[in-house]
Amino acid sequence: MGQLFKLAMFITSFIPLWATVIFIDTLNIIKHDVNLLTEYISILTIITLNILSILIILKSMSSIKASEYKPYKVIEVRQEKGITSEFLLSYVLPLFAFDFTLWSEVVQFLIYFIILSFLCVRNNNIYANLIFEINGYKFFDCELKWKPEQNVKTTQVIVISRNNISSQRGNTIEVASLNKPFHLMKDLKG
Repeated sequence: MGQLFKLAMFITSFIPLWATVIFIDTLNIIKHDVNLLTEYISILTIITLNILSILIILKSMSSIKASEYKPYKVIEVRQEKGITSEFLLSYVLPLFAFDFTLWSEVVQFLIYFIILSFLCVRNNNIYANLIFEINGYKFFDCELKWKPEQNVKTTQVIVISRNNISSQRGNTIEVASLNKPFHLMKDLKG
C-alpha cells in the first residue's frame, strides 16, 4: 500500500472536522437554494475520501497473513496516551476557522490541508485516529529487537494493538508491518 496507508490514516484522523463540515454544509443547503455547488462538492468529496481511506486501512489490516507476524522482544514501550486529544486540539480545532460554504475559504483550507498532510505523512506524524480508538486499538511507541537474532540492532516502531502492551517489556510479542513505522500486533492469548 505504500504511502496510501499513511495518507488514509491522516485523512480519517480528521473525522470530527469532516462530520462538522458535512453538518454545516447540509444546514446551508436546507436554508438556502442558490449557489450551493460548494456545499455539494464538499459533501461528496468528504464522503468519498473517507470511504476510500477506511477501505485502504481495512484492506491493509486484513491482508496480513498469519505467517507475516514475526516475534520481537519488547525492549521499551510507551503508550501514546492523550495523543488523540492533543491532535484534535492542535490540528483539527484550528481548521474550524474556515468557512466551508465559501469557495475562497475552501481553497485556503485546501492549501493548508495539503501542506499539513504532506508534512505529517512524510514525518510519520499520524498517531491519532478515531477509527482505531473506536475499535479498541491503542498506539504504542516501541523499541523492539527481532527475536530470532539477538545480535541485531533494535528498531523503533509504532505498534497498533488492542492489547495494552505497556507491561510487556522484556517479553515477546508478534507484529506484522503495515507500513513503516506502523506495525500491527497479533492479539495476546488471554
